[in-house]
Amino acid sequence: MSSLIPLLSNALSVFMAVLFIPFSALTYGIDLISAGERTDISNINIAGASAYFYSQGVTADGESFYFSSKNTLIKTKDDKKTIIAANYSAIPGELTEKYGTKHIGGISYYNGRIYAGMEDSKVFEHPIIGVFDSDTLELEEYYPLDEKNSAGELLIKKGVPWVAVDPESGYLYAAENNRTPGVIYYYDVNNGMRRAGEIRLDGEISMIQGAEFYGGRLFLATNDDTKAIFTLDIGTGKTEKYIDRNLTAGSEGEGMTVFVKDGKPVIVALDMGPLFVNAFVREYELK
Repeated sequence: MSSLIPLLSNALSVFMAVLFIPFSALTYGIDLISAGERTDISNINIAGASAYFYSQGVTADGESFYFSSKNTLIKTKDDKKTIIAANYSAIPGELTEKYGTKHIGGISYYNGRIYAGMEDSKVFEHPIIGVFDSDTLELEEYYPLDEKNSAGELLIKKGVPWVAVDPESGYLYAAENNRTPGVIYYYDVNNGMRRAGEIRLDGEISMIQGAEFYGGRLFLATNDDTKAIFTLDIGTGKTEKYIDRNLTAGSEGEGMTVFVKDGKPVIVALDMGPLFVNAFVREYELK
């Protein structure tokens, strides 16, 4: 039965793509005429019901892409569209019953696993790191981020909308769902998700939606006014704007990753269109 999932998923994708051709044309037209100065070098417009599966985070393992939505995970070929694995109910009932978990945010690939920020959305009392097998997309283990400070308050008080794993250190970086988080915490994925330290940011980054490491730098995608992507020096906390995405007004910037394409690294970032009936998977030059 599991072998049928990719076939059924792709058949559904084709059906929905045909069904929503008018939406695709409309949303692509809106994007062309109303966005600011274009900074993407290529894009794929996913319209209709299929856009839901591209609505939160994205990561890559060098060959395949992974996309998250509120409660799903899919794995695609490097074309970003051909589904090769899917979990359409990625949040186990155990987590929902115990913690109220009902939202998957940003994701990051590391060493055969997908790490995901998971939340009891709109309540934000139980931030969790979920660890999924990158082949089956099934949850293997999870870690509540329930550490408290000396005053008895949670260090991460308002959910965990994004995560990024540094492949060099094996540390997972995360921050709470705050419009302007001033601190990013990092955890040792190879040591029971033990907190290993924190970074105080020297500049303001608003509404971080996703992040990924490349070349020793942490890239952070936002949903700020220009949907900018920033870089962070994890040694000093120095932040710097890398690029403005300049999306159509009303769009929502989502997660990002880095992928080596034709021997050159590119930033791959998600955004939802202003009508929320489509998603764009865009590529940006990485220097």
